Amino acid sequence: MIVSLHATHESADGTECLNDIVPKLGEEIEAMVSRVPEIKEFVIINTCNRFEIYTATYNNDEVHNAFTQMIKKLFPYDTRKITYVLEDSASIGHLFRVVCGLDSLIVGENEIQHQVKVSYAKARENGSVGKILSHFFNRALSVGKRVRSETALNKGAVSVGSAAVELATQKLGTLNNKNITILGAGDTATVIAKNLLGKSPNAVFVSNRTFERARELASVLGGVAVPMSHRIEAMENSDLVLVATSAPHPVVRYEHVTELMSRRPEKKLLIIDVSLPRNVAEDVAQIDNVELDNLDSLERIAMENANKRRKEVFEAEKIVEEELERINDEQKERDANEIIRIISLKLSELRAAELEVAIARSKTVNPEEVMDDLSRALINKITAEVYRNLRDASRNGRKDLCGNIAELFGVEDDVSGYTYETIEKEQEDKESAVGDETAS
Repeated sequence: MIVSLHATHESADGTECLNDIVPKLGEEIEAMVSRVPEIKEFVIINTCNRFEIYTATYNNDEVHNAFTQMIKKLFPYDTRKITYVLEDSASIGHLFRVVCGLDSLIVGENEIQHQVKVSYAKARENGSVGKILSHFFNRALSVGKRVRSETALNKGAVSVGSAAVELATQKLGTLNNKNITILGAGDTATVIAKNLLGKSPNAVFVSNRTFERARELASVLGGVAVPMSHRIEAMENSDLVLVATSAPHPVVRYEHVTELMSRRPEKKLLIIDVSLPRNVAEDVAQIDNVELDNLDSLERIAMENANKRRKEVFEAEKIVEEELERINDEQKERDANEIIRIISLKLSELRAAELEVAIARSKTVNPEEVMDDLSRALINKITAEVYRNLRDASRNGRKDLCGNIAELFGVEDDVSGYTYETIEKEQEDKESAVGDETAS
């Protein structure tokens, strides 16, 4: 029913290889998925530290095999270990945990729910989503909402952006009267901006490839929008630079920082790069008075965050398990409903055929006789196959099936009263009847 392919921050080594590969795939992934005939619906989630494909199918094995071939084609041999495939309840459970923030680098982070919503909406616009995935994605978003309203999982430093601001505060002691540059204006940069509110920085510069986006984010902070071509000038006047762009290559290089630091040699500069792939060249860390941190530096905050949220994680997992159990019960009921539908169709056909015969006979035969024959015919036709299968099951030692049939017909109590003494009594009665016939 559901088969999904995953490559996430948990399966990748520090997420670096994941983000080296996925951005290069582009629309090729969607085209490859679309060409698999067994895939009826699909949603692709592609974020800075997560790549997932959820599919609806009537042939799990074929889709699993298709994913295996896709991995071999798209992922170099030494990076295939970062991928894995899930099916049915495991896949649905993973989606639920993703939306709740339980599978995130920063436990409880909020951005992933928005990212899943966007991916789902895009799939709907493209026509790649039908009833099955719509049902499960809507349920996942509902579970995420429930976790956020019934637990404190998303309280505190629950995102990469907020953790970056927390790390900067720890490093600098305070952000009060500090000059800050933000490179980027996407989801993570927006979270950074929101977490800077109330920190009382002296000035905030926002630079982005799309200048209008930079202007919008700067207005939230009462800051200044800077064209990307002038980002180095903004950094020159800053105590802190927070980098969160989606560029596939470094936007801050060694020569950039060397130049700006030559004009402020005694003033320290803290750079925190939360982009994936990294957007600040590693050799920048070698420059005097420059400290460079990245996502690896946030691991300690992430672990502290997870430890603080153990109780909330436990409560959130309980909610996820409850919802999965509910889905499982619904699926069982749907299975029963499908059997009932097929049986009903079969009985309706049988009834229609016998009724046609009865109507034809009623023109020449006593109505009471017609009704009697009709009722007998219906009972015989309905039970013939059941009785035959019951006898076959009994001959083959299938006591479980015999018991199930007795339960379905509501006669299990009568059957349980059918003891060895009952069988002996029936045998005696038969022998007595034979003896009476012989004597007469």
